[in-house]
Amino acid sequence: MPSHISHALLAESCIESLEKNPRGIPRELLPDTPHLRSLAVLGAQGPDIFLHNHRRKPRAFRYGAILHRKGNARVLASLALTAGTSRESTAKEILSLPARELAAFSLGYISHVWLDRFVHPFVNYRSGWRGVPDKHPDRPAMHAFLERIIDIQLLRLLRNQSVQEYRFLDRISPQRHQLVFLRKSVARAIQDSLRSAGDDRELERRIANALYDSLSYYRFTESPGAEYFSVGRARERAGLITPRWLSVVHPPEELLILDGLNRDQAPWKHPCDPSRTSNATVPSLFNRAQARTLEVFGLWVSLVLKTAPPEKMIQTLGEENLNDGISGDPPCRKIHCDPLPLLSLYHQIKSAFDK
Repeated sequence: MPSHISHALLAESCIESLEKNPRGIPRELLPDTPHLRSLAVLGAQGPDIFLHNHRRKPRAFRYGAILHRKGNARVLASLALTAGTSRESTAKEILSLPARELAAFSLGYISHVWLDRFVHPFVNYRSGWRGVPDKHPDRPAMHAFLERIIDIQLLRLLRNQSVQEYRFLDRISPQRHQLVFLRKSVARAIQDSLRSAGDDRELERRIANALYDSLSYYRFTESPGAEYFSVGRARERAGLITPRWLSVVHPPEELLILDGLNRDQAPWKHPCDPSRTSNATVPSLFNRAQARTLEVFGLWVSLVLKTAPPEKMIQTLGEENLNDGISGDPPCRKIHCDPLPLLSLYHQIKSAFDK
């Protein structure tokens, strides 16, 4: 999964595109306030939100794993139907705040689906996975490490900003009371879409816990500086934290000496099917994800307005999983990779903060 800043950038890019060209979408359904924009960025984190739920119980972690495999099109269709019902409860010419919140969140969520599908194969191919191509204990961490390198380099390319200048937390900090309707709607959508969630009486509470744990995670990893890395390295050497700590924070930009975005257009292959070759750059995959997001969001809005059936949006978004983008559930079996020199860079960065 691309990391949280790349997902936020895509949601914001989609909003900017719709501001210039609404594509026939009613302007009152566009995220045009800071609150609605923050919900779009939140939605752009997709089911990754559930994967950050490690501390608070009951946990929603398993739903993050399930939704990376299946169910996203049905969840989004359910959210659209809820937004349509909410809209009908108010004057026809005025969209209720709950409907607008669901529209913003769903725009972001759709963008998450497409960015994962397009970028995940590249990340897997260029990072490897547990036991492949070697049994180095840090190999499993290289996936997340590459994703954070992509965050840094994509942000620099698109905005000419550092992670510190971007201030991700300022873009995704809705007030807790503003999330009540959203939590209830997402819980209902998941229960409507996943058979395993149908009798989960604690689902709404799980979602709340996942949201709060995610915000805590983003806060803990926000804008790390030299002192953060020095302390992290010292704690690792003392055996207080796992050696993989560096993979979940954004490393120092000035120490990144590899092309995480594939701007040199080096050829790469789909890990499950080496006959699928590409030299696509991450920015070009980002642009493809944006185009597909805007297409599907238009269908989502049509479902809200009852001018198209749910099946059209579900079919267009598809049920391909978020891990490989070419198969349903289960994901395809990865068989081939050619990693970037991530392990050596990973340890070079750590060594730079040895005292």
